[in-house]
Amino acid sequence: MRFAAAAGVFCLFGSAAMAQSAALPKGIYSFGPDQTIADISKMEWAPLKLDGFAPGIEIALLRGDLAKGGAEILLRTPPKYVVPNHSHTSDEVYVWLKGAFTYIAADGTRQEMDAPAYISLPGNAPPHTIECGDGQCVFYIRYSRPFDLQAMPKHP
Repeated sequence: MRFAAAAGVFCLFGSAAMAQSAALPKGIYSFGPDQTIADISKMEWAPLKLDGFAPGIEIALLRGDLAKGGAEILLRTPPKYVVPNHSHTSDEVYVWLKGAFTYIAADGTRQEMDAPAYISLPGNAPPHTIECGDGQCVFYIRYSRPFDLQAMPKHP
């Protein structure tokens, strides 16, 4: 009897988790409130269209709302892609998951790195540029405030 009751409870919670997962985007899973689990290899990517950005960069929303703040996204670029010089009013946290890249600071200083890497910038940080290396780049970004982008002139 205990086994049957335990099995019934397991099936009830398992069914709820499966139903909740079915409503989520491809590659995103949740097993309870405020839980997000992502299989990056199965994510649905969409073109990211921003003024001043060349075609080819893609976005996948993990959670949150870019317009409201607290958003977490994945960006994927083709090899040799350049994210132009820009800044945000929101603080940013980057976790570089795949690919070699160069971070270019406001003064033109270049820092070459390879995944995995971590970058944290305060809101209204000086402008920066990111150049992807010879392979595809994939990185996670979190913005605590609504997303905005201030395009800046190229580095000196």
